[in-house]
Amino acid sequence: MNLTEFFSQGLALVGAFDLRVLVFLFLLCLIGEAVGLFVPYLFEATWLLIGFQFSQRVVSPVYLMLLLLTCIAGREVGVLALYYISRSGSALITKYTDHFMRRVNVNDTMPIKLFRKIDILASPFSVALGRLLWLRIPLTLILGAKRKLKVLLLGVAISSLIYEGIYLTLGAIVGTTTTLEPFRLILYSLSSLTVIYGVTFTIRRLINILTKRRRAIAAP
Repeated sequence: MNLTEFFSQGLALVGAFDLRVLVFLFLLCLIGEAVGLFVPYLFEATWLLIGFQFSQRVVSPVYLMLLLLTCIAGREVGVLALYYISRSGSALITKYTDHFMRRVNVNDTMPIKLFRKIDILASPFSVALGRLLWLRIPLTLILGAKRKLKVLLLGVAISSLIYEGIYLTLGAIVGTTTTLEPFRLILYSLSSLTVIYGVTFTIRRLINILTKRRRAIAAP
């Protein structure tokens, strides 16, 4: 099977109601939230294809809502598992949360500075923002320790809708404004994502290096 056939089959799979797609998305979100494991680009590519098919009126609005709700449900179940683990008060969880809070006090990277600047645990919207800024697991553990289940679940739902909505919108825009074939849409989009991830990773590494250097110079 060549790459074109692979993407064509994927496009056909997400284009019509299929229980396998729902189970796949549910498990992908659940595992990602509960243990932090994910396959790079798989989730993003799936939602790009769904957005493309929606723009072509292959995916119905009802089926689209079902896909979104399935992802939210998978994330919520995964978060609940991690939430109740964090409430157990185990030494490992306590050690992790203490270590994260120490980082909050000394780290100058953008997500941590945001964590210090606002009360990121105060509302579902601030929790959703924190989750989108790579603080997903720390926030779940800390909110579990503080027993803020409602805030956590609402924050997960909001961040899920935003995250899925980004890739859904990109796929739909390409589907309505260009004549790209689906497999080229995926290749170009994932290439762009690779560049963005690479630049983001490099910037974060540079910030960490500069922060450590500045701290070392300031130390007596």
